[in-house]
Amino acid sequence: MMKKILSLLVLATALVSCVGPMGPQGPMGPQGEPGEGVNWKVVDMNIPSDSWELVNGEDQLGSYYMYVFEGNQVPKELEYVVKNYGDLSGYFLSHLDNGDELLSPLPYEVYAGSAEGGNEFTWSELYTFDFTRNSIAFYVYYNDFATSVRPGSMTFRMSLKW
Repeated sequence: MMKKILSLLVLATALVSCVGPMGPQGPMGPQGEPGEGVNWKVVDMNIPSDSWELVNGEDQLGSYYMYVFEGNQVPKELEYVVKNYGDLSGYFLSHLDNGDELLSPLPYEVYAGSAEGGNEFTWSELYTFDFTRNSIAFYVYYNDFATSVRPGSMTFRMSLKW
């Protein structure tokens, strides 16, 4: 008996849930207030190797490298990012052996090393940035403050959204 009731219930549900042809579209609703869109801009920022500024002494505790883009060197939209609670994302730009661009989000850590006279030296480099409404500063920190190794020429891709 229970099987018959269950079978009838399933059959009734299947017949009632069938979908027929779509009816005509209803009238257009009232016009809403205009929404806010997202604006964005992407820029590449290049820093030549000889432009990195050493802060504190070479190989000293607390030493690091920095470079500051300011004034006309930064996109004017940076001010909109700060005023409108937008977002600035940064990427370390490098290239693969096949020529493809490789974007690594900042902060980004690189592991490096060299060998001299049978001795190996290893270190890591941390790339990061900060910004104000009219400047973007990039930093290179070494895990052992081995700032006698100058950073190479770098390109950073910045994505501004506001």
